[in-house]
Amino acid sequence: MCRPDDVALVKAPVVSGKSYDADVLAPEDAWIEKLDHEAFKEDVREMGKKLADNQGPEDLAHLRKIVWWARGCWWAGALTMPFYLNPLSIYLLSIGTMARWTIVGHHVCHGGFDKCSQGTYNRFKFGVGSLYRRATDWLDWMLVEAWNVEHNQLHHYCLGETADPDLVEMNLKSMRETNAPLWAKRLLVGIFMCTWKWYYYAPNTFKALRLHEMRRQGQQPKMPDGSPVSNEYLLSPWPISMTWLTEGPIFFKNVAFFARVLGPYFVRQFVLLPLLVGALLGAAAGYRTLATLVLAELLTNVHSFIVIVTNHAGDDLYRFDRHCTARSSTFYLRQIISSVNFRTGTTGSWFGDLNDFHHGWLNYQIEHHIWPDLSMLSYQRAAPLMKALCAKHGVPYVQQSVWWRLKKTVDIMIGAADMRKYPSQWEREADLTPLDTPNAVH
Repeated sequence: MCRPDDVALVKAPVVSGKSYDADVLAPEDAWIEKLDHEAFKEDVREMGKKLADNQGPEDLAHLRKIVWWARGCWWAGALTMPFYLNPLSIYLLSIGTMARWTIVGHHVCHGGFDKCSQGTYNRFKFGVGSLYRRATDWLDWMLVEAWNVEHNQLHHYCLGETADPDLVEMNLKSMRETNAPLWAKRLLVGIFMCTWKWYYYAPNTFKALRLHEMRRQGQQPKMPDGSPVSNEYLLSPWPISMTWLTEGPIFFKNVAFFARVLGPYFVRQFVLLPLLVGALLGAAAGYRTLATLVLAELLTNVHSFIVIVTNHAGDDLYRFDRHCTARSSTFYLRQIISSVNFRTGTTGSWFGDLNDFHHGWLNYQIEHHIWPDLSMLSYQRAAPLMKALCAKHGVPYVQQSVWWRLKKTVDIMIGAADMRKYPSQWEREADLTPLDTPNAVH
């Protein structure tokens, strides 16, 4: 029995969920202790192999159908926008633009069709190498090469870690910690939703590319004062210094950023198209075209935010303190418990494809993160199989409405909720990298 003066010396147990240093598992985390890592990894690998082996002409035909859906929406909106300002044209342009990114560009750049398309849709050719290829394949605010570095490499292989450039809880740290009222924070989130592609994604992906290019050229990136690049800067979601307005960004010039990244899309979308319509159909048609394109841009920003940012945020998804080896049991596990699926379609169903099309085909985020180089059709096939596999091994498989996930994401952004911390004591040490520095940049 403890004496009264000894009570302070007794350490209270730390329950998992809020701390990486937990020594007791909460009921929600009890599954962690029971997981057979080797059996789980073997089942995941076997399923992935079968899915890859079954890809072929049907997957390519499905991709071509979705490509035509995206192009059809965009052209239908473009051909009707000069005549009157209307919500249908705005919607068609918006979803056509989003689908070209989230469905076509996203899956092709991951290599989902490298084998079954005989090189027609190849990750090493699609949108890269020249302005012509970018304009032909996927012209948007982001440079394709920059997207490939920031998303395909950093995000996918550091998911849920501090080094993940898309970790919402970290990226919105300043908003989460400010004392502003919640209504004001929600208003800021609304503004961010309307502008995030060009305000956040374009410069942040370009920062990742420039650092990657410098290292490949044998250069050691340094801060303006000559000091090494700090982890704080590397992990910041913003690519600029605090003196952006007076000194410009670090590692690239404003002129280069506009010419190489923002300029091509901005000039085509908001200069050339309105001028062309105005020259052919008159000034009023040109103004209607410009207004339609601006409104469609705001809508596609909001739509893409809803189906992208919500993929990995919520108080029921996990964050991690250590980096793990790719394709290990821990790696596969993290892709599941730090991702969420939305409502999914049914293979071979027209309505199922329409549902997935409006979700940007990002409603299969769990399957995509486990096997990023599969086709969209493969994800439709894989979802029920993966859900059953998780049930077999007792691994949480989160699938909810995108609208409920939006609410959970906003709660994380404004500091009303926190991501769940995966307890370090229960990590599988054999799967972790030799570097034992918490939140190390890899």
